Amino acid sequence: MPACHAMPTRRAASPACRAALLGMGALLSPGLASAQGYTDFHGDWRGSVMVFELGADGFQVGRRLASDLWLRIGSDGQVSGQMPRASCTVQGQATPFRSNAHAQLALQVDTCSDPRVNGRYEGRLLTSEAHGHASLRLRSAAAAVKSDGNEISGILQR
Repeated sequence: MPACHAMPTRRAASPACRAALLGMGALLSPGLASAQGYTDFHGDWRGSVMVFELGADGFQVGRRLASDLWLRIGSDGQVSGQMPRASCTVQGQATPFRSNAHAQLALQVDTCSDPRVNGRYEGRLLTSEAHGHASLRLRSAAAAVKSDGNEISGILQR
């Protein structure tokens, strides 16, 4: 195989070099595609979540429900989504947290089959390129006002 130059030149790469580079790109592209999906929190997310009841001390004391979850975070930060198995709708706002890879979320969860889950939630979506997923953790805003509330947590992927 002919040597391909690492430094850019004004000459076009030979056909053999182009083929070698295209082949390397095909090998690398699946990893690159998945990694790129976790450098920005905007877009579509899917996964499974658990809703836990919190005790007076703020620790989880029981499981309320489990559901699949999908979220869409628009370029303007608007969030919409559903927790189908729990019959919940999700709406709210996302803003960058420390970088564009992570988001601070303020969400309203409504129409749930268990009405104790309905309410306002705040938390974070933290992405991980290395793990190929994002971690979601939300606490009900009511937990800050009274001694108990809910926590929604789970793992989401593109």
